Amino acid sequence: MFVKYFTPKQLSVSTLLVLLAIPAGAHAQTPFPKSPTGVQAYYLQASSQYRSIVSNATGTFVFVVWNGPSAEGDTTCTTVITSSPPDTNLVCTPIWQGYRVRRTIEGITPSRLEVVGQWKSRDTVVPFCFAAQAPCDLQHFRFTGAGIFFKGFQNNRRADGTFVIPYPPGNPADLDSTARIFVDTGAIVGFPTEYAVTSIDTVRQVNADYYESPIDSSQIIRLTPSTPPASNLEHVGVVPNPYKESAQWDPAPNRRRIHFIHLPAGSTVRIYTAAGELLRTLTQNPNANPGGVNGDLEWDMKNDSGKTVVSGIYIYTVHPPDGRTPRKGHFVIIK
Repeated sequence: MFVKYFTPKQLSVSTLLVLLAIPAGAHAQTPFPKSPTGVQAYYLQASSQYRSIVSNATGTFVFVVWNGPSAEGDTTCTTVITSSPPDTNLVCTPIWQGYRVRRTIEGITPSRLEVVGQWKSRDTVVPFCFAAQAPCDLQHFRFTGAGIFFKGFQNNRRADGTFVIPYPPGNPADLDSTARIFVDTGAIVGFPTEYAVTSIDTVRQVNADYYESPIDSSQIIRLTPSTPPASNLEHVGVVPNPYKESAQWDPAPNRRRIHFIHLPAGSTVRIYTAAGELLRTLTQNPNANPGGVNGDLEWDMKNDSGKTVVSGIYIYTVHPPDGRTPRKGHFVIIK
């Protein structure tokens, strides 16, 4: 007995049926592809070289990263008995032939985990280059399929020794060829988002679609993309302003939120009435949102006693932890 491996280009469905000596339709018994493991997601502010490629108002991209070999070596093997000459062969064919990335944006996406990217194994991809001071040559990048995919990364280390993305978790690498990356340029700051990555088999189809691996709930990644901390207090803002009855990111009608954005990390925010009465004191936590360092702060529109504030004009002050002169501003609530 010996083992034969065929690539998708070498082996069509009809050829496979002949080799396996099984009736048409029986190939549907082949296992589903395996979903990749090690899925992680990170949000960060893209450098100007990448913002010029795609349109993104905030410049905050989400990088979905996973382990490629965990899915790409997936095969199925079938014993084939031939009569002339008598022999027993084990024919193995690849199951994995690409990826899909699915996404839910809370309050925005019509249905859960819609497809936002698809990469077929025959698509050309290159490593992602994180260099900012000496960027990689963009003309060699290949954005193929539906969405932007990369195979590995390089120049992941910043000048200060930190990593742009801490991947693989627990042992970040500056250069990696096993990671697979999807760049979500349509991420929306402030909205809870979840991602899932599946594998597809582009040879077999069911209901006019490719075979796709089941979504593994343990591999669904949840995060809330955010703008990074800002050092310039002139960039501090309140959204939405004015707040009219609700905001799109509100978890529910009775759970309203106002966002302070572009705050220096660890700032103290004090909220006052127009008459100068202190309503609430909040402290910004740059690590509050999994997946990155953020410069945002939510306010649930309640005072220190837990009562929801009324319509009106409100004043806020932002006090950076380094003792600089506070930033002062105002916003309006309309109910």
